Amino acid sequence: MNGFKAFRYYLALKLHFNNDKFNVFQNKGHIKYSHDAFNARNDRFIFEKLARKYDTDQELIQFYVANFIYGNDNMIYGVEEAEEFYLHWKKVKESVTKVFSDDLNVLLLEAEKNNYTIQQIFNCTNNEFPVIIKLYLGKRISPQTISILGDFYERLFMVWKNDTHINLILETEIRRLEKLKGFVKYDKEKLYKLFSEFIANFDVGLYK
Repeated sequence: MNGFKAFRYYLALKLHFNNDKFNVFQNKGHIKYSHDAFNARNDRFIFEKLARKYDTDQELIQFYVANFIYGNDNMIYGVEEAEEFYLHWKKVKESVTKVFSDDLNVLLLEAEKNNYTIQQIFNCTNNEFPVIIKLYLGKRISPQTISILGDFYERLFMVWKNDTHINLILETEIRRLEKLKGFVKYDKEKLYKLFSEFIANFDVGLYK
């Protein structure tokens, strides 16, 4: 690992989470940026420091991903705060099944308390944000859970992006949540079972 490589990872992931036309998995992280251009940057020492701090490519990539998904785009200028986001990301990663289960329970309790339908949970109704988005913005639902739900309910992000009311206000957040796919690893069979059990609590199915 070196500073130039650390910078290229940063730039590729910044593009991934902020540009609809760039996908780091499809592009395999390839970006055009010369070593000379990097050496001319005033902040290159920050990336050289990050390269020394993280032993493996995977660790540094996870550090960047954590900070982009938690909205800390200026991570390189506040490494102490950025490290806190990374540690939280690792904590969720290590217990993703429990986090997913707990988040579904939060959704279910909200639905029972307010008599929400499954459509109100996931879709925009009467110009109201979906319940899951409200809970996410209130930091009661993790971005990892929304990413996983996007795998199980494949229309989820399409529905949100096609809804002007949601996308106009939350375009950046929706893009980042959708682009988290591929970075969240989980036991699909086990978590899909939890998802199915959650859906079964509602009288009308998700696709009605």
